[in-house]
Amino acid sequence: MHPRIVRHLLAPLHERLMGRRTFACLRELEDSQWWSPRHLRELQERKLRKLLRASYANCLYYRNLLDDRGVNPAVDDPFAALATLPLLDKCTIRANLGTMTNHRVPGGPIRFNTGGSTGEPLVFYVDRRRVAYDKAARMLTHAWFDAAPGEREVYLWGAPLELRTQDQLKAFRDRVTNEMLLDAFNLTPSTMRDYLDRIAAYDPVSVFGYPSSLATLAAYAESTGRRYRGRNLRVVFTTGEWLSPHDRRALRRFFRVPVANGYGSRDGGFIAHECPDGGMHLLEQNVIVEIVDDAGQPVEPGQPGEIVLTHLDAWATPLLRYRTGDIGRRTASPCTCGRTLAQMGMVDGRRTDHLVAANGALQHALSAIYVIRELATVRQFQIRQDPQRNICVSVVPAQGFGDDDVRRIRTGLHHRLGADLDVQVQVVPQITTEKSGKFRCVISDAACGDLIGQPERVLAEPVA
Repeated sequence: MHPRIVRHLLAPLHERLMGRRTFACLRELEDSQWWSPRHLRELQERKLRKLLRASYANCLYYRNLLDDRGVNPAVDDPFAALATLPLLDKCTIRANLGTMTNHRVPGGPIRFNTGGSTGEPLVFYVDRRRVAYDKAARMLTHAWFDAAPGEREVYLWGAPLELRTQDQLKAFRDRVTNEMLLDAFNLTPSTMRDYLDRIAAYDPVSVFGYPSSLATLAAYAESTGRRYRGRNLRVVFTTGEWLSPHDRRALRRFFRVPVANGYGSRDGGFIAHECPDGGMHLLEQNVIVEIVDDAGQPVEPGQPGEIVLTHLDAWATPLLRYRTGDIGRRTASPCTCGRTLAQMGMVDGRRTDHLVAANGALQHALSAIYVIRELATVRQFQIRQDPQRNICVSVVPAQGFGDDDVRRIRTGLHHRLGADLDVQVQVVPQITTEKSGKFRCVISDAACGDLIGQPERVLAEPVA
């Protein structure tokens, strides 16, 4: 389909049918990215006041918190009101989800869950407003690299819903939306040969995916003497993991275009993105980001601390002062791109190792994480694979965990990794962090260097 038809007709029509103001939100973001810091602060103030009022009126949890602190969100300064609230963590959300959720949002709350690389599954709700602003933020940052809505894009990605959708509507997606989805959860020599052929034939404007999966594909291509010869490619977008310098170099070397990293999550939303000049810009129109120390106090500019997030357009389950578990620092100097959006440097991210399936296929860690994150009876988990490719899943159980859950975990992992692998599930009271203090929910010691004829470090450069 011609990109202009998708951009100006089909995509806007789809968003309207879904009840979302995505393209109106995009126009707002396009304008406000150049506003002065004072003007952006005023925008945040207006949106935060509305969010606090809605949270007070519709969420008993926040009404009680604000009442206990003597805060009246209708008249009090919204930034001061926000600062009175305690930091929010996953345990608190689990315990109070019912009273934290606004069931009156237009279109009703939409159930989401995430386990991600924290190993702590979480159920929460989003609404059409948040989805629209997150999609608009993604469109905005794509446009920074001249990748407009409707241009051809290849995704090396993987999620159960997305993959089922592609199985059912693949021809429709490719023809109408100019998007091609390739399964990042099954990287074998044969699938990677096929992916490289399909990408070359499709000749996209942008490629989007997990940095480690894209780097694995690039390493395989180089090991077999293949070069990328697409004429239209302008940028490679990465997200979902920390983009290591090694992976960035590998992607630039193979694709011969800029590599731009994005930072966000299913629970936190679209938070920040890299611009062509290398600045990691916060989407301040949509989010308030605090950098705090272990005591929850703001750190000095330039100092590292935990990223605490308030999504200004998340009204279904408002996440006010939400602890992401990631480490970052504010960057004070202005960006040469001219955008006035504040910048943030990522100091640390989550690490996810690749697993090796019974047939030798390289499986992204998220393929296993998705199996477990659906279970409300799992509080925390860790997956380990030994050199013989056997799997051991440690589970810190929540209420109701039992034999049926064990069977679901084993069945799901056998489906993802192969029935021949030994999968053991053990219940533990707690899971310890590494000596560095980091937590890795997937740890693989299985050898995978023979997959592409490259040393293992080329395949699996650390992503945290």
